[in-house]
Amino acid sequence: MAKSLEGYSSYKYFAITSPSPFVAHVEINRPSKLNAFLEAMWLELRQVFHQLSTDPDVQVVVLSGAGDRAFTAGLDVQAASQGGMLNGGGPELDPGRKAIKLKRYVLEFQDCISAVERCQKRKSSSPYRHRTVLRTRQPSSASSMVSL
Repeated sequence: MAKSLEGYSSYKYFAITSPSPFVAHVEINRPSKLNAFLEAMWLELRQVFHQLSTDPDVQVVVLSGAGDRAFTAGLDVQAASQGGMLNGGGPELDPGRKAIKLKRYVLEFQDCISAVERCQKRKSSSPYRHRTVLRTRQPSSASSMVSL
C-alpha cells in the first residue's frame, strides 16, 4: 500500500504517494473531468516537479492519472475558453498587445509542462494504471524494471 509523502499534502490537483522506498507516485487527481488541466493545475504541476527534483528521498517519479477512463484529456478547453486569455484577452487591448499577452501566457504554460522534463529524477508516465512500469537504478548501477 502506498503511503503519503511528507511535505506533499498541500496540493489540490495532485495526489503524491510513495508506493516503495525512493519512489514518488504523482497522480493527476481530477477524474470527473478526465484529468483535464485547468490553469491552476499546470501551475501546481510545476511546483510539484520542482519540489520532487530537489527531494533527496525521491529517486524515481511515476506520473499517472486518477480514474480508469483517461490518463489526461489535456487542456480543459471549456474552462480555458471561459477565461480571459483564450477568449481574446479583453476588448481594451489592441491586437499587438493581445498577441504579446497571449505569447507570455503560452510561454508560462509551456514552462509549467516542461517542469516534468527538467525534474532531475527518472520518470515514467503510464496511461494504464495497471501497467505502470518504472526504471530504477540498483546499487551496482545495473538497471531493472519494476512493475507496480
